[in-house]
Amino acid sequence: MKLVNAKYICDIAAAKGFGVPALNNNGGNYDIGRAIIESAQELQSPLIIQCYEPNLEYCGYDYAGMLIKFLAADTTIPMAIALDHGKTPESVFRAVKAGFTHVMIDYADKPLAKNVRGTQEIIDIVRPLGVSVEAEIGHIIISSDKSGARAPKVSVEEAVEFTSQVDVDLLAVAVGSTHGIFKKQSGLDFKLVSKIHAAVKPPLVQHGTCGISMSDISKVVKAGMTKINFGEGLRMNYIQYFNELSKTLDHGHHAWRIARAAKDRLKQDIKEIIRAVGSEGKAKFFK
Repeated sequence: MKLVNAKYICDIAAAKGFGVPALNNNGGNYDIGRAIIESAQELQSPLIIQCYEPNLEYCGYDYAGMLIKFLAADTTIPMAIALDHGKTPESVFRAVKAGFTHVMIDYADKPLAKNVRGTQEIIDIVRPLGVSVEAEIGHIIISSDKSGARAPKVSVEEAVEFTSQVDVDLLAVAVGSTHGIFKKQSGLDFKLVSKIHAAVKPPLVQHGTCGISMSDISKVVKAGMTKINFGEGLRMNYIQYFNELSKTLDHGHHAWRIARAAKDRLKQDIKEIIRAVGSEGKAKFFK
């Protein structure tokens, strides 16, 4: 296992022009975590495996950190463990204590001054520990197909203003996608991504990918996105596969047989993501 921070991975990826899959393992889920790590190892892709803060409620930060490190013990790929959408310094510190190497402090719903000040406070504390920091501007809201609400886009000027005031490692920007459960999303502003990419130093992060086609994922990487987050689709598909297999698989009432088969099905989805972001075979750049 080559456990590093996400800045190290993303700086190299940005320089080489490929994306990095940032895959959410649903707060320390064994099957999803194993599917993610096995897929990345088999395709020799650098990996950011992350946990969304609310999903850590069940298993906890320490368990999630230990599980990921256990599953990754024999891997040879560069890997970061990330906290996704940490909302408080306390959650960030719990993640760092559990061995996470990257944290997101999400003050995107706060005024700019609060976002700048709060992000810098986290950087000052965790960067000396070798942990990288991600911030968000534009506030990528949670919505759904039914609601119809969409996250507002950030401007190039806002991105420049924020990065001129805080030396953040990675920057998540709202560019036409929305968090939530979507059958289809098609509003990515590729020109805006290119403009922000040209105007700021930190590698950019794409949030809210549920429903976005793999072809658009490839396009947004070419436009300048580096860290590409995936969460909702992975957990939705895992549950779908588990439910289907519980009815069709000759499992003999052994839960692990269903779990293993669902994990193997999920790996195919993950490998499609890895290929779409262009990270297959790119672990070689980190050796």
